[in-house]
Amino acid sequence: MPDNSGKLAFPRRQPCPTAPFRIQENAVTTRTPDTTPASSTDALAHADDPLFVASLEKGMRVLEAFRDAADTLGLTEIAALTGLGKSAAQRFVHTWERLGYLARDTATRRYRLGPRVVELGYFFLRTDRLVSMAAPHLVALRDRCGLAVHMSVLAGSDMIYLLRLPSRQLTLAEMLPGRRMPAWCNSGGRMLLTQLDDDAIRQALVRTPPRAFTPRTVVEPDALLALVREARGDGYALTEDQVLQNQVGAAVLLRDARDVPLAAISVSAPRHDYPLDRLQREIVPQLFRTAHAIQHG
Repeated sequence: MPDNSGKLAFPRRQPCPTAPFRIQENAVTTRTPDTTPASSTDALAHADDPLFVASLEKGMRVLEAFRDAADTLGLTEIAALTGLGKSAAQRFVHTWERLGYLARDTATRRYRLGPRVVELGYFFLRTDRLVSMAAPHLVALRDRCGLAVHMSVLAGSDMIYLLRLPSRQLTLAEMLPGRRMPAWCNSGGRMLLTQLDDDAIRQALVRTPPRAFTPRTVVEPDALLALVREARGDGYALTEDQVLQNQVGAAVLLRDARDVPLAAISVSAPRHDYPLDRLQREIVPQLFRTAHAIQHG
């Protein structure tokens, strides 16, 4: 609704619901390993942890090596990407292949991820209470606005999509859950970063310097920090041409009954159909209503 200045006014912070949030907070996983595959330096950080299984960590490096692979990887490439010796890499690759998590092309002797990796994601999505509670509301939001709707969680200084409900214009890659991206580059990620203090955000930008996805991507750390601060104050974030040209996004936080952020819910749209003023006027209020409905179960 307009304020006295004639501008649209939105809640600067989503109110904590009076009814208890029916999702158990400890049933939702909001922290996952960093994007960078574990290295020998990372392993040393766990040297004083008697329960940490270093060989398992090395084995997981092999699967994580495929994160940015366009298609397949050879054994030499896997060894280089993981920092493992070729003999150790071969043993891990063989084990993952026997278990069905990697598949080998007999002609090229190159490897790709196997179907059992997808099965693990299914187990998570099927049993996660936040996903099951949010999904019907997000489907309803997508049907009302006809745009792509997403739910994401913070993973270190990155974000991971748990749900992605596509519009007709999206490509396959933009429909798949599980994608990990830098949190600073889109509306959902910036809302997730609002729960961190400014020093933590600065440190994250130093550890992984932002890179441009489009000519209009904001990559200057001070400018990004200012945008996160603005989103923190407004209670919502808007982005334009940050990851894809001609794409805008809007996001709000989903909180529990104790006002603890659980996830971000966001909408992406073509810029020529939804300039930022229309996105703010029509979509942001729907995002707030959807977040409130999910909180009340």
